[in-house]
Amino acid sequence: MEFNKREIARGAVLTKLGLSSLVTTSAVDISAFHHAHVERQNIPARFIIDGLTIDAPAGIYHPTPDSSSLLFIRNMMAMDSTKIAKTLEIGAGCGAISLYVAARWNCEVTASDISADAVESVKRNAETNGLKINTLTSDLFNNIKEKDFDLIVFNAPLIDKQPESSVEKYSLCDPEGRIVGAFLREAGNHIKKSGLIIFSLCSNSAYEVMDGLGLRFKIVALELGYSGFWRAIVGAEI
Repeated sequence: MEFNKREIARGAVLTKLGLSSLVTTSAVDISAFHHAHVERQNIPARFIIDGLTIDAPAGIYHPTPDSSSLLFIRNMMAMDSTKIAKTLEIGAGCGAISLYVAARWNCEVTASDISADAVESVKRNAETNGLKINTLTSDLFNNIKEKDFDLIVFNAPLIDKQPESSVEKYSLCDPEGRIVGAFLREAGNHIKKSGLIIFSLCSNSAYEVMDGLGLRFKIVALELGYSGFWRAIVGAEI
C-alpha cells in the first residue's frame, strides 16, 4: 500500500476506534525493547499467573508481566463470563489466556496454534493445572470446524516487520498486517451473532488492514506507553 493511502487508512481506523485525538498514526522506535523481548523468548521460563503454573518452552511466546498476554488477562477479568459458554483462542502459544479462562470461567475452551510445539505446551500446562482444554494445531481457522463460539481471542503478532527468526515469525511479527487481516476476514464465520472477537494491535502494527472490513470495531483496553507507543485490545462484532 503506497504511503499516502496507508496513512489515510491508518487515520480512518484510529478515528473509528476513537483514538485519533490521543495517538498519531506514526510507528515508534522500539528496536531495543523488541530485541530484548525476542531474546527472552529463547529461554525456557516458568510463570505464576493468577495462581496458575505456566511453563513456556524456548521459542514459544512467553507471558511475561509486560506481555500482551497479561494485558488480555487483566482486562478479561472484568468480562461477564456468564454470557460466554464457548471460547476459542487463536495463536495460543503456551496457553496463558486459555488456561485463565478454563480455570476461572464456566465455559468450554479451545486453544489452537500454528505450532505443534505450542499446542503440546498448552496440553502440558493444562495437565499441570488440572484443567480441560481442547487443543488443535491450526493455521488461523484452517482446522477450526465449529462456528458457534461466544468469544474468539487472538493475541496477534503485533509488529509490522519482516521476521528474522522463528520467534518473530510465529509470535511477534506480522508484516503488512497479513495475519491480522486474514484473521478478521475469517473470524466472523466462527462466531455467534451475539458473540465478540477480541484481538491485539499497537502503534507499530499494520492496523490499516482493518479499514474497509465489514466489522464493527471498539476499544476494549488501551495502554499508552513511552514516546508515543500504545497498544490495545480491540473488539470486533459482525
